[in-house]
Amino acid sequence: MRKIFHAYILLGPEEETAKRAIELAKAANCSETPLCGRCECCRRMEAGSHPDLFHVFPDGASIKVEKIREVVMGSHQPPVEAKRKVYVFHEADKMTLDAQNALLKTLEDPPTSLLFLLLARNIKALLPTVISRCQVLDYTKTDEARDIPGDVREILLKLILSGLDYSKINFYVQKLAEAEVESDALMEFMASAYRDMLVIKTKSKAGLKNWDLSDQLKKRAQDLSPRALVKAIEILYSQIEAVKAKGNQVLAWYNLLLGLKEQEVI
Repeated sequence: MRKIFHAYILLGPEEETAKRAIELAKAANCSETPLCGRCECCRRMEAGSHPDLFHVFPDGASIKVEKIREVVMGSHQPPVEAKRKVYVFHEADKMTLDAQNALLKTLEDPPTSLLFLLLARNIKALLPTVISRCQVLDYTKTDEARDIPGDVREILLKLILSGLDYSKINFYVQKLAEAEVESDALMEFMASAYRDMLVIKTKSKAGLKNWDLSDQLKKRAQDLSPRALVKAIEILYSQIEAVKAKGNQVLAWYNLLLGLKEQEVI
């Protein structure tokens, strides 16, 4: 917790992610280890009265580019009291595309005294380039979520790292659709791998989510273009949305594997 990155996407319900955002804001600025929650800084962060804590809300139906430009200009000013200035973007998935693009440069090369917290319900509405420059904290999962079984993980890694053998597509689809872990969780794992390769390919300062696979992902990323990786992430989140909507899982896996094959990322 105390090793704080410069930008996070907090995925989940607003009530939960807003609470988590304040905890991160306190952790980034509290002088105690572990986080005390009782010092003046922590109390003022909790109360929303700290001069270095800023909340960004949609203006109507969206967060517009003008608001983000104001944030970017202000973010490069040093903190008044805290170690880091903290900006909490409520409903960040409502940022317009222009607004997200205006945020990219600061996400890529942020001041050391800055913390951006993007609260979102729908990660698909965020640009893959924004996602690749942030750490994603997913609060939509339940505590009962299980690890991916070894045989299923092996299939996913084979697809990601080695490609799709068309002669085995029916076997893969059946195995993945019938896995004990929900299909959206398996697809999220795949998306995290492609996100890591995009981080590697674009030389982003964002950390990798799958450190244990870093050598394999670096090798695989050499063969893939940033454009193909961005498209792969888009395809994955499209099918994640489909299975979350209780769509046909077998069809979703066929669509996913064929879509990724078309982009030549598997």
